Amino acid sequence: MIDTTHLTVDQLADAWQHIHDTSPADEADPLVLECAGRLASDPGGEQAHVWVAGLVAMSGYLAWRPGKAAEQAALNALRDAATALDGQSCSHDDHPYEAEMDSLEDEIWTGDNGLLTGELVSPAGDTGAGRVLCPGNVAGWARLATDMIAPFTVRSIPAGAPKYHHSSIRMLSGVVNDYPYDDPQELLADEAVCLPDRPTRGLLAGFLVTMNATCWYAASERITDRSVLDSMVKGIQAAVPLLGDEPCVHGPREHPDTDDPDYANRIGYLLRSPGGRAELAEDYGWDEEEQADDEEERVEAWVCSAFLHELADKTLEVLTDALQSFEPAGGDEPGGGGEPE
Repeated sequence: MIDTTHLTVDQLADAWQHIHDTSPADEADPLVLECAGRLASDPGGEQAHVWVAGLVAMSGYLAWRPGKAAEQAALNALRDAATALDGQSCSHDDHPYEAEMDSLEDEIWTGDNGLLTGELVSPAGDTGAGRVLCPGNVAGWARLATDMIAPFTVRSIPAGAPKYHHSSIRMLSGVVNDYPYDDPQELLADEAVCLPDRPTRGLLAGFLVTMNATCWYAASERITDRSVLDSMVKGIQAAVPLLGDEPCVHGPREHPDTDDPDYANRIGYLLRSPGGRAELAEDYGWDEEEQADDEEERVEAWVCSAFLHELADKTLEVLTDALQSFEPAGGDEPGGGGEPE
């Protein structure tokens, strides 16, 4: 296990860059706990940007399968920092982190977030970084990291999914509404293999919702290549074991309705980024009062493991039924409607 006690900030910053979704817990958790502890001790202090930057840098690990203690410590520290920093004066109409949100197509930030630079270890007043080290900008990064790790648990994220995600929504909307802009078989085949090995909760939920939204079209006579259905089944079967086993906390009416494929198609991509989830939360009118109502569909239920298990089962049922009766064009393959015996 790594000993972080005597590491300098420079050494810690270098170590953070080597923590990712495949990092072992005995390597990553001590660094997370050290960073979260430093941030928690002074969440609105002059060095808060350093420790927020560290947790952002390690968000790939934290958004996958971190140790429970490390995950909770990081979330608590990030939330406290966002609250403390938001309470400080700021004269800016916008902040650099907002412009970077369009790059979060796969949720995990792997580039320079504007904090992990030479500015990192220097006092804010000596860097000339201004807007980068503005408390509002650092608070924004803290909220983004929180939402990547635990979707729908933090507010005040700017609404707006990445441009690529909105483009995918439009393309798949054409498919589910039966006026495709491109070859629907290619589009569905590409969607079926797009899930990374270690997706964030939002990305995993979005993938399964998209598979459900498009399975009805895939199971129709419009798809003549059974490999498309095979790929979708394989993709879902690979995704299901990645779901967590957290107990469901929702009432009987709080899980989402997915009967409208076009609606679900949009949700499938909004779930895949902090800005998209903020856009979805706005649609739901998400606020403190809404949380008290247990008779309405809840936006955070879109990432509920129990809901997603049920949704995956329904999707697989549609696809496997279609495969059993699949008749390719020409009717000359096994099961394809040849001459009766």
